[in-house]
Amino acid sequence: MSSLNIASRALTTNLAALQVIGHNIANVNTQGYSRQTVEQRSAGAQLLGAGYFGKGVEIAGVTRSYDAFLSREAQTTQSVASSDVIRYQKLQQLEDLFPMGETGLGATLNNALNAWVEVASAPTDLTARTVVIARAEELAARFRDTASRMDELRLSAKLQVESVVGSLNTLTEQIASLNERIVALSGTGASPNDLLDQRDALIKQLNSHVQTSSVPAGDGSVSLFVAGSQPLVIGARSSPLKITEDPLDPQRVVIQIEQAGGSFTVNEGFMAGGELKGLLQYVNHDLPETMNTLGRLALSLAEQVNAQHRLGLDLNGQPGGDFFAAPEMADGYPANGNTGTATVTQRVDDPTQLIASDYEVRFSSATEGSIIRLSDGKAVRFDTTDPEVHHLEQALLVDEHIG
Repeated sequence: MSSLNIASRALTTNLAALQVIGHNIANVNTQGYSRQTVEQRSAGAQLLGAGYFGKGVEIAGVTRSYDAFLSREAQTTQSVASSDVIRYQKLQQLEDLFPMGETGLGATLNNALNAWVEVASAPTDLTARTVVIARAEELAARFRDTASRMDELRLSAKLQVESVVGSLNTLTEQIASLNERIVALSGTGASPNDLLDQRDALIKQLNSHVQTSSVPAGDGSVSLFVAGSQPLVIGARSSPLKITEDPLDPQRVVIQIEQAGGSFTVNEGFMAGGELKGLLQYVNHDLPETMNTLGRLALSLAEQVNAQHRLGLDLNGQPGGDFFAAPEMADGYPANGNTGTATVTQRVDDPTQLIASDYEVRFSSATEGSIIRLSDGKAVRFDTTDPEVHHLEQALLVDEHIG
């Protein structure tokens, strides 16, 4: 009877091994599947009279071929690549707004400036004057069209950020659910290999959206953190992300994570990769910088042409006025948490003294505050009762040179 038991146990063990082999073959094309191996061991021995007699073979467990280090390296590489790819695609769309050759903004600008040559040669030629006006209107329309299309690109990118965040929240919920199931099944002592593969596949997909760091727990669950320390998944609980506006700049996109204690801002600078990182870099930095450059070009062109135009005379012998309508100065954006009703306006007396940068005005009291140049963090304090407040930018430049 002992020999029959050994044979039966051997058949059962090898049948299980064949079942695992069949499972491997069936999932050869399954994305994220890890090959499984049956670990066999001796079933031990039994003391019978003259000695110990072996009881055959039995299954020690079913393990999967998995390397945590290699998987993590692959996820990191994919995350960085996803960030670069999405940003590259967006920058290509932005670059398409500035084509080279005769259809480009540069060619339109050259045509507008070259038209003045004919007017300078024949000031009373009405045809030459008409051409100058037509070329200038064409240039102004080109500036407006380019700015409008950049607004469309920004809106499209923001919608894509919302889509990525929605996918992220769905994935973290699924990972948290798998954590719960894995913990429950790991209590039996057996490894739930297929569930582990499913979770790893979801984590890989998650890292294509945003790079995370993972910390395995002794119960079989995995905790995921974004931007260094913000918890996305802890055990069977996930923390959703949401999109909001920067309280200091409504054009910027800010990501927040919702936790039991409230909502906390995720530091964009701590994100190392993923589509979300690339999109935020594009929306919050690349696109605004390009829009600011376009605006500065339009403002500088209008100021220089107007200054030169005011030096001349019209057909009636009257001094020339402004050729381009100068753009209106924008009002300052209040922070969302402001409780006062004060507004901030500005005036540029000498645009040649203004460094190309964004500026932030902070009030420490009703009459005192500081102007901060965001490009380098240079700050100058002011008092609103000081009649020289409007010269602060010039003082900022002087202080920079001597400091």
